[in-house]
Parts: sequence; structure tokens; C-alpha cells
Amino acid sequence: MIYIENFSFVSFISSFFHYNLLKKLSSKEYKTIYFIDASLFAQRFLLPLLRFLGLTVEKLQFTMLEIVDSNGELVRTRIPREDLCNFQEKILNSEAYKALYHGSWSQDSIADYINKGLIDEGVMEAGSVSRVLFIINVVFWHMQKLNYKQAVFVINNRAWTDLYKEYAESYKIELLSMRSILFKFSDLKKIVRNVPWVYKIVKNIKYRNVNQKYDFQNIDNNKLYIDGRGDINLANNGHHSDFFWQLNSNFPFQNLVCKHYSEKEKEYLSKHGVYSISEGVYSDRRDSRKYKKPKLNYSYRYRKESKLVQTILNSYDLDRFYWASLFKQHGVKIFLTWNKYQNNQMAWSDAIRDNGGISVVWQMAFDGFKNAECVLKSDVVFSFSKFSDEIEKKLESKIKYNVVIGYPKDYAASLLKDEAYKLREKLKANGAKKIVFVIDENSKDDSRWHTGHKLQRENYSHIIEKVLEVPWLGVVFKPKRIIDLRQRLGPVLDLLEKAEETGRCYIYDSSGRYTTSAPPVLAGLSADVCIHGHLDSGTAALECALEGIPTLLIDREGTIDSKLNDLPEGKVVFKDWPSTIDAIMEYFNTPEGISGFGDWTSIIDDLDPFRDGMAAFRMGTYLQWLIEGFENNLDREVIMANAAERYKKQWGEDKVITA
Repeated sequence: MIYIENFSFVSFISSFFHYNLLKKLSSKEYKTIYFIDASLFAQRFLLPLLRFLGLTVEKLQFTMLEIVDSNGELVRTRIPREDLCNFQEKILNSEAYKALYHGSWSQDSIADYINKGLIDEGVMEAGSVSRVLFIINVVFWHMQKLNYKQAVFVINNRAWTDLYKEYAESYKIELLSMRSILFKFSDLKKIVRNVPWVYKIVKNIKYRNVNQKYDFQNIDNNKLYIDGRGDINLANNGHHSDFFWQLNSNFPFQNLVCKHYSEKEKEYLSKHGVYSISEGVYSDRRDSRKYKKPKLNYSYRYRKESKLVQTILNSYDLDRFYWASLFKQHGVKIFLTWNKYQNNQMAWSDAIRDNGGISVVWQMAFDGFKNAECVLKSDVVFSFSKFSDEIEKKLESKIKYNVVIGYPKDYAASLLKDEAYKLREKLKANGAKKIVFVIDENSKDDSRWHTGHKLQRENYSHIIEKVLEVPWLGVVFKPKRIIDLRQRLGPVLDLLEKAEETGRCYIYDSSGRYTTSAPPVLAGLSADVCIHGHLDSGTAALECALEGIPTLLIDREGTIDSKLNDLPEGKVVFKDWPSTIDAIMEYFNTPEGISGFGDWTSIIDDLDPFRDGMAAFRMGTYLQWLIEGFENNLDREVIMANAAERYKKQWGEDKVITA
């Protein structure tokens, strides 16, 4: 069979004549064309014409959940854990990479930025390395389904085609590349980013920052810039907040700076004494680079690779230059972020060092295994535990000081107990004697590249049906993203509304800029058992388990090599919703309970060595020490060394791991 990544008039002309695919189609071996996506012209005119001429042309139908490897693992989860790492290694060892390498890449984080940029962006992004590797696996899955031993797969011409061909060959797929002239919106974004002054104008117009004025003369230096998650909450109430560490320490408000995305946010922050700036690009004519603008050894032989690397270099220069300007103008000495998932974090780290400052990353999510998308470079990292540091070492992340603080949101439980108790009493008043808390993940409309709505609907339908069946059972939902949840639930919404009418079903519906405001532990404290519908992403489950709440994981993705796989199957880890519900009902109906049910004791020390509710205090205090060092006019290296020694003396020598 023949498969085509993007079916269009160009791909038809290019591939069918250049590769003589018409001859292949006329043979007995090749009779059908399958395509992943198709242009509007192809859908309306070309495909009907080819079908009229007797060719079988079909869109390949698949969902991410169907693409499972021989180990039972979703390929989508295996790719960042294994395939992407191997592919990156082959790129770095390729003749093309060696030919393009330029001495300017040895500066600061430039080489690391490039190396991560070569494999950046996940399966959700069209044209990404992850997407192509995944589609090759999709083709292989379809071949197996129809019992075909060979196939031809036509993809758009791109950098490192020879490596993609090698990868495809391992699946008995002949990979052909063809030129594409399709222009996408993402291409326009790249063009804009390649011209700094155009990028500056467009960005500032977009965020209405053209005439924004700041009194730089009266701006205090030694500020910490917060790159937050959109949770603008300055009440220390246990709900999500970008300022959680400050609210639980003595770090001074006047040393904070962040961006606001609306006038409402600006007014709220100003009311609480937090200095904020608008989104946009900051620079003036006096700003200059403190590094040599990186170049590459352009190669006509490797022109696709040259073009890709040049785009990455342009992006690095853009990010570093403008962020360095922002930090300089607003007196920023510490850059704090949670976002280690894109390579721009490395450029930001270099930008703050251009101003003699310090880059800091705090661990937001639990990483149970090595993930190529999580490589980072930072002066200081706040980690959950030594296990988290071991993962960073496997990734070869470059960290000067990895500071173990425990789970950063562990302060919240003590603040939320009363609120959780009120909800529990409300559900009990309506007949609920036992309460289950269910944790979901987000879903997307296109189920080819994401788990899709079907899997997420299961996180609601199974337990809701049980609640409607059992009059003494209650359920609490804390969605990851509430904004569009009811639309995503589709037919399950009717079930949810019926359950809500019983008074034994509650769903948290307040939201920050992107995600639900309520933390998982709030719902967990109101329940007898917590269930996370995914083992692959177990941060919310960990938050509840740290409070001693029986917590279960449902591994529908077949996750391999995660630390959470060490938890006992049948008592903590389950394979599907029906077996999980059966186990819960047995647990509830057993007066003496079931020993070890939902118990994480066997691994909890490896995930958080403290468990004292003071992680946010430790983080905020450490950042305060760094600021104090700058206020005393000390060098950044001295500041970091002093803070590390102070932390070791107070919390243990083993709690700071140096490079």
C-alpha cells in the first residue's frame, strides 16, 4: 500500500511521477492510497477525480489509543521516552550536523538550545520530529492490521530525511520524500521571528504595548521575574497561585515583577503591591548583545538542515536579546520559571546571566521516567527529591545546584481542610456515605494526536453510572481544564447532570487563565479514595498520596519505566475502570478495609523526603537568600554558593546536589 503524509496536487504530481507510483499502483502489490491529511483542493477536486478513475483513495482512520507497541505501551508515550532520544543522538552524530557546526555554538547555552530545538515540539505539532515518528508507527500499525509486509510512505521533504528513512526501514516501510509548497500559518510565524524588528512591532501591536511607558529611573533593582502559569492569586488560601512560594515565606513583595495579560490582572496585582508589566517586547537603541551572534557553516548539500538550524539560531538570538533587554530595563536579577518543556528556557537563562543574574526552575510536575522533552539548563532547580535529580542526570540536564525541597504545593492541605470538610458534609447530607475523588487530564478534539475525548469521558461515565446505581456513593471531580469540559464530555454530560441532581456529585468549576483553580488535594481531602485516570501523568495523584489519602492509578496507556510502576498492581495500580470500581466497592464493603489499598508507602520517601508542609517556605527562603546576595552587591557565583551552604546546614548536606 501507499501512504501519503499530506495529499495535495503538488504531492500527486511530485510523488506519482517522480517516484513512478502510478506504475506501483497498477501492480498487484499496490492498489490503495491512504493519506493522513489532505489539502482543501485535494479533498474537493483531486480525490473525487482519482476515485472516478478507479483508484482507491482513503483517509487513514486511526486514534492515538489504537497505536500500541508490542509491549502494550502507547507509542505516543514511548516516543519522548525512547525514540526521540535515539533520534536526537543520531542527528548529533550525523555528517550533516558536523558540517553545519560553527564555533559560535560553544557560547553559553547555544549548542544545548539547538540540540533541543532539533527535536522540540511534541506529537500535537504538525511537522515535528515526534509527529513524523508517530505517523511511521501508525503506518506500521495499519500494515499489520491488514497483514501487509511492505509499504511506501510519502512524506514532505524535511531535514534529516535519511534518518527518517532509516527509522522507517526498521518497520519495513519505504520512505519517499517530496517537495511541498504549502504555506502554513506556522511558516509565517517563523518568518516573523527571523526578522527581529518585525517581530518586535507585531508583538507590541498584538499586546497594545507600542506606547507603554515606564519610569525606569524609579524602578528598584534586584527584582525576581515570575514566569507563571496564569494563576494570579495573592490570597494564601491553598488554591493555585503563581506566588505560592512567596505567600508561604518572607520573600518581599517589592522585589517581584511579572507580566499581566489584562487590565483586570494589572489592577489586582497593583492593589497587592506587585509590580507588573504588559506582554510584549522590550528593548531600546542602547541595548547590545553580550555575546557573538551565532552562525552556522551553511552547506548547499545539507540545505534543508541548514535552513532548520538557521531558524533555530534566529529564534535563540531573538529570545536572548529581547529578554536580556527586559531584565535590564526592569532591574531583574532572578528569572523564575516552571517551563522546562521548550528550548527557549535555555535562552532565557542566558539572558538573565547577561545581566549578572541567576536562572531558576521549579519542578511543577512529577516525571516518572526520562523524557526528552524535559531537558533543561539552569543555575538552580528546585526538585521534589533525589529521584527527580536522577531523572535530570539521565537526561543530561545542566544544573549547577539542584535543591531538594519536597513537593512544592504541600502547604495547601492545611489551608484547605475546612473547605474540604464543608463539601464532604454537603455530600453526606444528600446520602453519600463514601466519596470518591476522580482526577482527569485534558483532551483534544483530534483524537489522532491526543488521547481524545473518549478516554476522558471514561473518567466520568464509569464512576457516574456507579453513583447513580449506588445511593450511598458520592463523587467529586476536579478537572484539569474546566473551561470547555462540558462540551468535551459530549453524551456523558447528560449523565453528569443527572448525578449532580442527586446532590452526591460535585465538580470544581473555578478557573485560572488556563487550568482549574482548585488544587487536587482540595477534592482529595473530601474523599475516602482518590483515583487518577492516568499513570503516565501522576502529579495530582502524588499530591493526594502525600497526604495519606488512599490513591489509585489507572494505567490505560501501558506506561513503562515509570517510578509509579513500582506501586503494587491490584491495590494501587489498575488497568481499566471496571476493575478499579470493583476493587473500590470491595474496599468500601469490607469493614476492616483492605491492607495496602491505595497505599504509596513503599515509594513515598523517594518522591518527597520531607513531607512536612514546608516545601514552599524552603523555596521562598532560598530565593530570598539569592535576592539578599544581590542587595549586598555580591557576585552571582558567590551568591549561589552561599545560598547552597546555608541550605545544607539547615536541611541536610544531601539536599543540595551540585554539578
